[in-house]
Amino acid sequence: MSRIENQPCWVLHRRAWRESSLLVELFSREHGRLGVVARGARGARSPWRGLLEPFVPLAAGWVRRGEMGTLTALEPSGHRHALIGRTLWCGLYANELILKLLGRDDPLIDLFEAYSHLVAGLAEGQSDAGLLRRFELELLRSQGVAPDLANEADTGAPVEPDGLYHLKPESGLIRVNRRAEGVFSGRAALVVNGQFEPDRESAREARDLTRVLIDHQLDGRVLKTRELFRSRGN
Repeated sequence: MSRIENQPCWVLHRRAWRESSLLVELFSREHGRLGVVARGARGARSPWRGLLEPFVPLAAGWVRRGEMGTLTALEPSGHRHALIGRTLWCGLYANELILKLLGRDDPLIDLFEAYSHLVAGLAEGQSDAGLLRRFELELLRSQGVAPDLANEADTGAPVEPDGLYHLKPESGLIRVNRRAEGVFSGRAALVVNGQFEPDRESAREARDLTRVLIDHQLDGRVLKTRELFRSRGN
């Protein structure tokens, strides 16, 4: 049995279990994604009542024997980030990506920091386009599947903002002469790579570029947050 104490973490998802408990998916700084049982957390007298919510920075402790852990300690480590409307959708989208693409027990400190930066930036009203693209790229990097978006895959030459490039998810960008399906501007690739701030057009194109990369990893699995966003006409 392992015992962890005072571990920075975020709640990705939770659901009711038995009469007063919760099954919680956590994303922790040093232990990655894991599932824990929070016994009695929904009870009226529980000190954890209302804490196990997404976008609340937490410090948690748990004991574990086997796949699931049991929560033993929990306290806030900062203020709750109030996400509403589009920013809430962005946060839930990031949570779903982690749940879909990350295995359990894989410590990914850089991704944890990127996620923390994303949530804080959304709450502060920063541009969600740039924040989400940087997070998506870091998520792909953490899995070792992010192509080089700064250099051409076949020649190694630097990607030029005004150039056109065909994106191959497993290898990268190949320069082409005309627009077609799967072709993006160099500026869009450099926006995703964090080298340019997006304008309206490059933000849209950067979104489509990362969608190709994310969808390749999803391999046909559907993201509920995308479906929800479409159903509301966004």
